[in-house]
Amino acid sequence: MKKLLVCIVAVWVMLAFTACGGEEQTEENHVTQKESQTTDVISGGSVEAVTSQTISAKEYLPTVSKKKDDVYEKKLRTGDYTWEKPFVVANPYGNSPLTAYILFYTEDSCKVRVTVKGKTKETDVSGTVKKAKYHRVPVVGLYPGRENKVVVTCLDGKGKKLRSQTLSIKTSALPDKLDDVIKVEKKTKKSAYGLTIISGFSTKYPFAYDENGDVRWYMYMTSGSYGVFPLSNKRFMFLSDAAYTPTAEKPHVTQMYEMDYMGRAYQSYYVKNGIHHEVIEKTPGGNLLVLSNSIDKHTEDVVVEIDRKTGNIVKSLDMREIFDDTYQDMIDWAHLNTASYKKEDNTILLSPRNVHAGIRVNWKTNELKWILANPKMFEGTKQEDKVLKPIGDITWHYQPHSIYELPYDLDGDPDTVHIMMYDNHWRGTRKVDFFDKKKESFVTVYAVNEKEMTVRQEKLYPGVKSIITSNSAYDRKDNRVFSFGGYLHPLVNGRQGMIYEFDYNSETVLNQYSAKYYFYRGYELNIDWNDLAEPLKISKDYVKGTLQAPIVAKEKKVPDKKIGEDKVSFYLMGSVLYMTANDHAVKKVRFVGKNNSYVMDYSSSGKGGKKYRKLKYAIAIPLSTLKADTYEIAVQYDGTWYNTGKNVVRNN
Repeated sequence: MKKLLVCIVAVWVMLAFTACGGEEQTEENHVTQKESQTTDVISGGSVEAVTSQTISAKEYLPTVSKKKDDVYEKKLRTGDYTWEKPFVVANPYGNSPLTAYILFYTEDSCKVRVTVKGKTKETDVSGTVKKAKYHRVPVVGLYPGRENKVVVTCLDGKGKKLRSQTLSIKTSALPDKLDDVIKVEKKTKKSAYGLTIISGFSTKYPFAYDENGDVRWYMYMTSGSYGVFPLSNKRFMFLSDAAYTPTAEKPHVTQMYEMDYMGRAYQSYYVKNGIHHEVIEKTPGGNLLVLSNSIDKHTEDVVVEIDRKTGNIVKSLDMREIFDDTYQDMIDWAHLNTASYKKEDNTILLSPRNVHAGIRVNWKTNELKWILANPKMFEGTKQEDKVLKPIGDITWHYQPHSIYELPYDLDGDPDTVHIMMYDNHWRGTRKVDFFDKKKESFVTVYAVNEKEMTVRQEKLYPGVKSIITSNSAYDRKDNRVFSFGGYLHPLVNGRQGMIYEFDYNSETVLNQYSAKYYFYRGYELNIDWNDLAEPLKISKDYVKGTLQAPIVAKEKKVPDKKIGEDKVSFYLMGSVLYMTANDHAVKKVRFVGKNNSYVMDYSSSGKGGKKYRKLKYAIAIPLSTLKADTYEIAVQYDGTWYNTGKNVVRNN
């Protein structure tokens, strides 16, 4: 176990740096960059289209979840488990250790309230499940490594208590990685958030803590660099580290799952050019806005809209369509890190960090509406007239890492909108001579008058310097501002992250927590108890999205020279082949059949960043568009073609 943890930590260290920060001619040189970007639309109907006798197979997480869920539903429906003798299962899906199900039958219908008793009354975690006779009661918020007291209460239609009992649920200890992960630095008020999620970057196990700093939920699955993203249905998108795509700089995740806090997966989505920094719903329950890559000499420069039902990319916007070439002087010149949509005027708000700005764009026409930045940044550019004019004194932002509009009227002026930003206040990537050298990072609230094209600074909440990652949030109910500083520089007493909870009006720090590790973002954890209590339903098309796909090739040669699995290895997940190798080691993959031949070409991703060369990861290759045949697999590894000794069968 210790060896396993050492390996995991080593991977964490390597991946922690992936969030910010002319090929030789061959017989296949007829493959152009455009052709190499052929897209395969992935759908559940093609999951069983490919098999192999030489390559092992894994199941998609939704099907794994469904099999386990069916077992619990079958147990419940027997009626064998009663109020007096319920069936209790901790960590029911094997990946969310601080959750449980309590299953029982009652002759009369009742609602059920479940409460995990906290160390204090304020840290109780409680929820109510709708009226039923067969009860599948979800439990979320258990403490690790102890016997938890869980109170279960039956209620009538008016909420009156009919009966109540206390059960004991035992949990396993936290993984070593999560020991002392949150420390209370200051606590003066009850927090506006009952549970707060931290994830991404060095925090590879997403987790949630209560106001006492105790871990009350975590996923025993390692995520990709950007962790998890909450959804309006109170589930979340989990960025899987199972598959990446190479780019001109660093690899990016290409697969994500829609999941709930019990650990169940509902959907798998692929995004062919990778996912980074943001997954957010365009509107509640609607399409997804995802930050991606052009993989055309640049990275982290594209926002795409993904059809929620099909996984298809319905719109893509490259930042080169918005800005002139003044700042297109590096691979990661834009570095998008947030996106959000405003239905009222069909615009999106974006945060291109590496030009020290926030921008609003018409999502239909791609017209740049305005730029929120120090005017000096865009002097002499074609975008100069789009820069908002400052009113009063402003502490300008530098390399901000999150920008969102607050959907509230905070100043009584109907002509203003309020923009909240996490201002890292750093210039490590884009140096400018007008940087003010302030030693703090800030959460800033701007009031923007879009008619008059002006901006004033309403609030400025300082915190210790966090040079990358990080985000902020506003809680309207308690009028609180949260500052999630995910990458401290320098460290504070050896701690790598810092979270503040401010009073909005007075700008006073009410509560403060430090994090043991770097993280990407923080959010409030919200639970839909009735959703967790329902049997899991997955659609026929539980696999959706797009991936770069093989194209027809002229060459039908399989080399004699063999390559070992220590260099390149494979497994199948449905009709998608996962190929694991070092970053940029494999430029091309050839599938040679008896009657057909195809090639995957990753040349458009360039050479990649030198510091990622030893990073080993899987690339997902869709095979459902291949014609029916048996295909041997060859790879071009470090410029030489090899026979992998593996084959796949594309069935009729």
